[in-house]
Amino acid sequence: MKLKFILLFLMPFAVNSQNITGVIYDAKSVLKDIKVFNASKEIMTYSDDTGTFTIKASINDTLVFSSLFYEEKKEILTKTHFEDNIVIELKEILNNLNEVVISNDFKPKAFSSETYIIDLKTQIANDIKDNPHLYGQQSTSLDLLKIASLIVKLFKKEKIKTEAVKPITYKQLDSLFTEDKFFTNTFLIQDLKIPLEYKNLFFDYLENKHMDDALLTDKKRIFLIDELFKNSKEFNIILSEYEKEKNKN
Repeated sequence: MKLKFILLFLMPFAVNSQNITGVIYDAKSVLKDIKVFNASKEIMTYSDDTGTFTIKASINDTLVFSSLFYEEKKEILTKTHFEDNIVIELKEILNNLNEVVISNDFKPKAFSSETYIIDLKTQIANDIKDNPHLYGQQSTSLDLLKIASLIVKLFKKEKIKTEAVKPITYKQLDSLFTEDKFFTNTFLIQDLKIPLEYKNLFFDYLENKHMDDALLTDKKRIFLIDELFKNSKEFNIILSEYEKEKNKN
């Protein structure tokens, strides 16, 4: 009888804190490497190759689903969410600045880079707000949104490669600089000259460069280092332009 009472007492706690599983997809297919952040418990995970994620959660927790190329979505969990796998659909943010859309009357309409910049600014701002622990302590003088504008300008000048390669993701870069003995914060700061407060933004920038993930193998590590140095110089040019704009103001 005493044991039964103890079990009944513990059951609400088990229900209030458990793993929840779901699948994330867009209009085309399932989505991998989507950031899943439990804003209530401040824990995070990513969807796998099948679009599936599992994260610890409770009823009334808020899950935030985000990625650089998809609109952010928030889901407040109810009891129903825990009864089966939840399904999350994300809407893609069009980011091909060179794309021209042809309407039925054959009048070309160019994609608006200003609209894309606003979307990117909003997404980065939301990500910083929802995941402050990923960005570290930010100085009040830092304006990441202005830097995002400069990054978009650079991508407008460069046409993104379309080779059939599997690109290195933000998640892979974050793991590399967390677990590897060579790729450390010291290497990032002293060799690549990237300020630590811009680390996460730099990883987002690298993800958009579509580097082949084959560079992560031991045989091609020297080529990865070369790519990191090349892209860090470009990123630092953006930071330099930002500093000039800030000083003008």
